[in-house]
Amino acid sequence: MSREKHLQKRRRQELREKGFIPCGYCDEMVSPSALRCEHCGKLYNTGKQLLAVAIALIVALSAVGVYFLYPQEGQGAYVPPEDVPTVLSASPTGSSASVSSVISATFNRDMNQASVESAFSIAPYVPGTFSWSGNTLRYSPSASLAEGTYYAVTIGSGAKDTDGQSLDCGIYIWRFTTAGGSSMPTLRSIGTGDNEFWSTSTSHPTWAQAAVQSKPVLILTHTTGCYPCTVMTGTCEQVYSEYSGYITYYDLTSGEDEPDASQCFAAYDPVPPNYVPLTTLLTLGPSNQIIWHSWEGVIDEATLSSWIDDAISYHNQ
Repeated sequence: MSREKHLQKRRRQELREKGFIPCGYCDEMVSPSALRCEHCGKLYNTGKQLLAVAIALIVALSAVGVYFLYPQEGQGAYVPPEDVPTVLSASPTGSSASVSSVISATFNRDMNQASVESAFSIAPYVPGTFSWSGNTLRYSPSASLAEGTYYAVTIGSGAKDTDGQSLDCGIYIWRFTTAGGSSMPTLRSIGTGDNEFWSTSTSHPTWAQAAVQSKPVLILTHTTGCYPCTVMTGTCEQVYSEYSGYITYYDLTSGEDEPDASQCFAAYDPVPPNYVPLTTLLTLGPSNQIIWHSWEGVIDEATLSSWIDDAISYHNQ
């Protein structure tokens, strides 16, 4: 068992000893005094809470805020539930996508097509047209994509299925870089502006500050049963297996790894609503200053590896 997994198991046991119990839907550890799971938002029952359900339902219906419903993960390979809309696959990905690529996303359910199209965005912006084939959305740019350019595609929280349910985890984001030009440059820019890749401004958790002194740090903050979280966990684990001697990796499950997960959201995703998965990379920049980059949603292995290469390059300077 890896050190990270051992720590997760120990934290979960410590919460059990304090009286916390697992939610019946997302399996996160929940305070025994809570009326609904603060992680997935669902009401849950114990023998002591049956009388509180009706009251909690009224509170939940009147509350203003964002919460997400995560089903419990089952045995073996995780398959997204049919009753929660999610993106099963998206393209293109990676660091050498064709400039003539058609951008597509395949869903597991029938979607409200108008809501998905309204929630779709690509940065830098590229004009184009939508079309559908079954549950697959296709966005055909009206001109070739720019060479050697980094694109981020987002299907936002306004996307809903035909039953009116929002996406699993609220949004879905993926990224790719087109072939040609100076594709995937190393030593990306540092600063405090919106256009800088590496940021220098935040208050880092003390454990992250200590860890980054020896090598770059990769942090994944997620929940159990969220399909994009499961995909990103597999990607991070695969990348870490290739860079294990060069980076430190923290796999933080919200609920089990509090307060570490909460500290990560506060430092690296401070503007609510907080979406998962949240992946963060820290390294040392000029004058040994801590620099970091974080992103919500799914990132492919090739792009993540490229960013880690960049982090290692800075750390070794």
